[in-house]
Amino acid sequence: MSSKRKVKILYIVESFATGVYAIVRDIACNLTPGIFDIHIIHSLREDSPATYEEDFDRDNITLQYIPMGSLNEYPKAVKSIRDYVRSYMPDAIHLHSSKAGVLGRLALARNNKTPLFYSPHGFSFLREDVNAFKRRTFFSLERLIQAWHPAVIIAVSDGEAEHAQRITSKVTTISNFIDTSLFESEEPQDGGLIVTCGRVSPQKNPGLFNEIARSLPDEHFMWVGDGPLREKLTSENITVTGLLPRSEAIQKVKEAKLYIQTSLWEGMPVSILEAMAAGKAVIASDIVGNRDLIRDGVTGYLCDAHASEEFIREIRNLMTSPRKKQELGKAACEYVREHHSLKSAVLRYEDLYLKRGGR
Repeated sequence: MSSKRKVKILYIVESFATGVYAIVRDIACNLTPGIFDIHIIHSLREDSPATYEEDFDRDNITLQYIPMGSLNEYPKAVKSIRDYVRSYMPDAIHLHSSKAGVLGRLALARNNKTPLFYSPHGFSFLREDVNAFKRRTFFSLERLIQAWHPAVIIAVSDGEAEHAQRITSKVTTISNFIDTSLFESEEPQDGGLIVTCGRVSPQKNPGLFNEIARSLPDEHFMWVGDGPLREKLTSENITVTGLLPRSEAIQKVKEAKLYIQTSLWEGMPVSILEAMAAGKAVIASDIVGNRDLIRDGVTGYLCDAHASEEFIREIRNLMTSPRKKQELGKAACEYVREHHSLKSAVLRYEDLYLKRGGR
């Protein structure tokens, strides 16, 4: 490869919203522009940022919209992706989210030469909103598609890597990250609210959040986001913001007195990383991704995802122990700055793409 030609990277992203969107945006927009040319095939969801074209407005980034959200869109999506790959001829392809992991490899059926990476961002077989048969089916599909068209799985947490090892030995880990500079040079704020962020969906377990709020009527709760299960948030002491611009969502987290995360499954949640960077004590469900960040009693607390009484107990304890809350927040902030910075993560992605991309 000529030293003057950029390394051509193609991203295929179905879940173009929330945490996956944030990670894809921050990788793509921070890869060295003089070295990498990046094309992003993406779908859109109802909670995809309205500013997405502005967010990716870089000379070395090209966006291509291909609908991938529903079953009837799959055949056309596979053909469109295949045609795009043939036209662009990337040096490496990176699939983001489980659905893109399948559709992308179907599109690449006869292309086993281009280096292929796959980031599940939370395996579908870990979902708890489907029955055991469906979870087994999702797991079998991951194994079958990996055997048919192997990819290097890039796990976003050590917990996700353990599950990836059940599928293939071709696994590496680059933990999720945030731009910690967004949280520097500010004193911790306390706006009096117990906050969570994310799509109001089965994954985020809004029923549990509502139960916690209803059991603590003297506290005020805020859900930053929106989604199909918004009607689950019925407690009178919950405010639902709806979709907010990124800067406003981050400001709500900065103003929280406590951050809670009631998720049923995760890869590694960007929302918790941001809360920790903001110096907030975090109480989170004890699941993959969350437990990779939270050291119980050191950087936050972990609770059973089905036990509201555990969340309630820890919230009450911290409300009566401001010093402990401050200690947890400080330790959480220091941990994220040391282990989950954008700069170090992007350097690892660059190294991976350059080695596999042939430069």
